[in-house]
Amino acid sequence: MKLFKLLLVTLFISLTSCYSESGVLIIDLRCEYRINPLAIDNTSPRLSWKLKQDNPVRGQQQTAYQVLVASNLENLENNIGDFWDSGKVESNQSVNNTYQGSELQSAKQYFWKVKVWDKDGNASNWSDYGKFSMGLLKQSDWKGDWILKSDQKKTDHNWYRKNVTLSDDAESAFVFVGSFGYHELYVNGQKITENVMNPVSTYMKKRIAYLTYDISDKLKKGDNVIAIWHAAGWSRWRRISEYRNIPFVFKAQAEIVAGGKQITLKSDTTWKTKKSHTEYYGDWDILRFGGETIDDRNREDDWNTAAYDDSSWMNASVYNHEELNAKIPEGNNISFALNSRKNREVRALYKPITVQLSSQMVEPQVKFKEIKVIGVDKNKDGTYRIDMGENYTGFFEMDLYKGVEGDSILFEISDQIETTTSWNQKSKFIYGKSGKGKFQNRFNVAGGRWVTVYGLKYQPKIEDAKGFVVTNDRKQISKFESSNAQLNQIYQVNLNTYLANTMDGILVDCPHRERRGWGEVTVAAMYGDALPNFESGAYMDQYLQYTRDAQFPDGRTRAVINEEDRPFLMWKANNPLTVWETYRMLGDKKVLEDNYESMQKWMYWLLENSNYETSGAIKAGTQGLREFPGLGDWCTPRGNFWTSSNSPEAVHFNNCLYAFMLDNAMHIAEILGKTEDVKTFNDRLKVQREATHQLSYNPQTGQYIKGYQVDQAFALLSGVTPASEKEKVEANLVDNVLYKFPYYDTGSSGQALYTRYFTESGERMDLIYELLKDKHHPSYGYFLEQGKTVWPERWSAVGNSQIHTCYTGIGGYFIKGFGGIRPNPEQLGMQNMIIKPATVGDLTFANTEYESMYGNVVVNWKKEDKGATFHIEIPINTTAKVYLPAKSKEGIYESGVIAAKTECISYVGMEKNKAIGNYVIFNVPSGVYDFKVDELPVIQFPEPLHDTDNLAKSGRMNASSMFIETEKLPGFEAFKANDEDDKTRWLAAENSNQYVEVEWVKPQTFNQIIIDEYENNISSYELQYWENGAWKTIEKGTTCGSNKTHQFNAIVTSKFRVFIMDAKRAPSIKELKIFHL
Repeated sequence: MKLFKLLLVTLFISLTSCYSESGVLIIDLRCEYRINPLAIDNTSPRLSWKLKQDNPVRGQQQTAYQVLVASNLENLENNIGDFWDSGKVESNQSVNNTYQGSELQSAKQYFWKVKVWDKDGNASNWSDYGKFSMGLLKQSDWKGDWILKSDQKKTDHNWYRKNVTLSDDAESAFVFVGSFGYHELYVNGQKITENVMNPVSTYMKKRIAYLTYDISDKLKKGDNVIAIWHAAGWSRWRRISEYRNIPFVFKAQAEIVAGGKQITLKSDTTWKTKKSHTEYYGDWDILRFGGETIDDRNREDDWNTAAYDDSSWMNASVYNHEELNAKIPEGNNISFALNSRKNREVRALYKPITVQLSSQMVEPQVKFKEIKVIGVDKNKDGTYRIDMGENYTGFFEMDLYKGVEGDSILFEISDQIETTTSWNQKSKFIYGKSGKGKFQNRFNVAGGRWVTVYGLKYQPKIEDAKGFVVTNDRKQISKFESSNAQLNQIYQVNLNTYLANTMDGILVDCPHRERRGWGEVTVAAMYGDALPNFESGAYMDQYLQYTRDAQFPDGRTRAVINEEDRPFLMWKANNPLTVWETYRMLGDKKVLEDNYESMQKWMYWLLENSNYETSGAIKAGTQGLREFPGLGDWCTPRGNFWTSSNSPEAVHFNNCLYAFMLDNAMHIAEILGKTEDVKTFNDRLKVQREATHQLSYNPQTGQYIKGYQVDQAFALLSGVTPASEKEKVEANLVDNVLYKFPYYDTGSSGQALYTRYFTESGERMDLIYELLKDKHHPSYGYFLEQGKTVWPERWSAVGNSQIHTCYTGIGGYFIKGFGGIRPNPEQLGMQNMIIKPATVGDLTFANTEYESMYGNVVVNWKKEDKGATFHIEIPINTTAKVYLPAKSKEGIYESGVIAAKTECISYVGMEKNKAIGNYVIFNVPSGVYDFKVDELPVIQFPEPLHDTDNLAKSGRMNASSMFIETEKLPGFEAFKANDEDDKTRWLAAENSNQYVEVEWVKPQTFNQIIIDEYENNISSYELQYWENGAWKTIEKGTTCGSNKTHQFNAIVTSKFRVFIMDAKRAPSIKELKIFHL
């Protein structure tokens, strides 16, 4: 009967939502960024909705709304908001409206709906209903005990069960489970949800996340069983010094209403427990995360059913740290890896559990995407290698047969074809009586592509195995496609890399070697990858809560969120940088409020570690030592490793970063109306900018430190560069990108501000496009040429981590850059956005979509003859300041009419732009628009700042291959052949069919080539130039040697190369010089 009534109510609400006076439909109801969330902790939840119209009316918007929140569907059907009736509120706010009704009650469910009034004052019909339930809001609401299996090992996966008899069908039933490590919930034999590996990790000393399950439709009158499968997972991690010995326990509570009676079921010693047939294989630590073992001999499919006889199971025990400590032998009992050769041992005892249980805010982890096998090969030793087609992080599963009871199958997982296992990633399956079964991960993931299978007595088929990407269930909200196939591939591989390293609610450096939440990659990836490409509101709430919890008492934020601290500033910069960026994209003031106190403590610590009182910059530690502020950029094409800590370059890097952090903090204080703090941060910012400029700038050259790309871009972005010097500094930056070092010259920590500068601050997507087009080392195109399906750790593309976040963070280039969809600095949050497409280079079209909290934004542009078309869709209840590349407003049409004369569209003005030439600006309300520009502006890259006779000095050096001395620094890169250093050289990896090439952004004229070969190994070569899409020969030679000069008639080309057909040994060139005499 209850289900029938629910269906009737749902049908009624759905029918009444089909018709609307205004034609506006309300869709995608969200509470706390999620659809129908279970057990939220926020007692003033944020409610959001989107508006839709089948035939969109331009300028359509919400002018008012009314929200009803009811304790049951019947009240909602009758338009009774017994917990909140907002009444008609005159407002266009449709995102993150704060609940303002009666006090919400612990463990109760609520239903809500909304209607709006459109631009003409017409009311919509009520939306379909949404729902949310409250968690256990007070710690005292938790009635259960922390329980465990008394003889357990932390490698065990344990079963727990509790029988319950109901006298009637359940009217409502929720189960709350908080666990150290992962759990799965079962009721009467059925797994509740398809989620996997939850809850996410937290700062375990302070907080554990719990999940809530609605099991009302799984319970029945009579006998029932609630069962939990528990594994220690991330609670085996003992790398935080203040919490080494972590409990392997959980707490559960069921709140059931049946027959009008309230029943509370809690975890205690009446629960029965038994070790399951699965366990962890190996350790849970850096360098050795192992895998899982499935022993099918002990498999019991009915363990979680009501009829199962659990009389032989032991009773659960209540956690007692003193009893557990009494069982620990004297001496060190905890071991963890320092490196691949050395461990550290310490003694650590259990402590009382004082954690706070908080509802998991981020979407649960799921099997996000299926991975299909593309090949199975038999190895010479009789093993089989399965190729999954791409590097990914997640589950592997395989159907197994033709076995004998007790026989075992071993799986080794690797992220590169040269090895069978990366970092001891191994799992095992042991056959039971049937001789067949399935290996499938449950409580651990692996990162890799190739699976080597040992022990099979038959040739497996492709269809026997598959994989699943495992990550939080966050919808991708972006799309990008352009005329450049490599650009499209970079966009997708970058997102795949981000997903492969997003696990347990945080971004890690790699999923196999470390799983550490290094902060610098998070600063970059939240800006470029998360917020523009995936639903991230709930994710950011969860992640930032973690950063607050893990903050040190003295105010320092933790550089590695789930481990020990490091004294490196960019690694600690998520507050305020990521906090502010989240507000920029989502417009959610609560994010600023939640993190403000933490930010103040951190910014005060930074003040105490600066020379502000004497008008100076940051206090820098000893060069070469790991002292604050430590490293600058990391893993760049030139190096930048441990010895660069506190070098002049690193000090400049961190001083600019600190200035940018102060600027962000000041803006946060402004939004929150904290006037005194605004003044305080502004005063510190002024001192920091001036001190940094004085410390690092050379007014004669216009360069900071060495004038590298990061040196210049950081100073410009952070406002360190005074207005009087800005043009000179920008010119040096452009010269560096185009001529001096025309490579993507940054690493994991520089990426965070590098991308911000080129995308939004400096708006130089023309330069970024030149870098993204490259196919040679060091570039993203080079990664693709090497067959990478996710980004590796090093620009060399070799090394022991081929799934890494070092070079993520570039996703914003596509959505914010080429598509131009970004926040408006004058009104953040995407309700009044900027659309500023970058029609750069030889791109002929780019189609971009971004699904904001208000609806889908579409920007599709296509070049046609001298002009271009722009199809733009602006969601209902939003507006956009649209920047169109054009010479004048008179040359822009919308649907055949001059745009400036089109109803609703208002002309704002024009803006010069160095990447585009000129933008014409319009204010445009919601709607669908088709603009046509008669003639695009034409720009030319500037000439090099400094004349050089040697044209090779102003080109990009490419090579067919390079000998790699070390993964960090190959040592013999192509750019060593035009650095005017006799001690460096390019060295090929092979003897024959090798080349070294010079590529220019503009055609060059020359008639002399000098090749300075190292030793004398070349035996056959050609000088070639590029013409009409093909290589043409200038002349041929046999021996080369030192400073071999070639003279010929002048040619004009954008590419030249020395093509080496053969050599006695791998050819090497110290310097290549090109002249026009």
